[in-house]
Amino acid sequence: MTTTRTHVLIASVGLFLAAVGCGTGPAPTAEGADRVKRDRWPEPDRYSFRLLSESGERGDLGEYRITVENGKVVKAIGLDEPARRTVEDNPHNVPTLGGLLAKVQQARTGHADVAHVVFATDGHPTEFHIDWQKNAMDDEADYFVTEYRELP
Repeated sequence: MTTTRTHVLIASVGLFLAAVGCGTGPAPTAEGADRVKRDRWPEPDRYSFRLLSESGERGDLGEYRITVENGKVVKAIGLDEPARRTVEDNPHNVPTLGGLLAKVQQARTGHADVAHVVFATDGHPTEFHIDWQKNAMDDEADYFVTEYRELP
């Protein structure tokens, strides 16, 4: 190979590597993407949703119909026996979507093995998954949101 061809080859490789390396920084991780979406989803003043809380051994298991105003649960209906007990005995354990997002953030800060949120295309959260230690039993929490709607 001649010296000119070698220089052209080296220059081409250098340009290619420079182009590949260009960007606005590292691609966000799934956790980072969740944080970005959290910042973009402002909790509405009034909304309602249906919540299925399962996995682990916690006090808020069950299926609920929840209405929230100004960040506080104003109406909760237990749709099964565990949820009815929570609503009757410990209504403060019925979560808002903002409260569940805060739980995931606490899990991240506390270095949980799993702390993940799934968002709908309109931006509201639809699933929350927390598992403090993957190898431990009964420390996980899974929440599934359906029938979400903002209220006037």
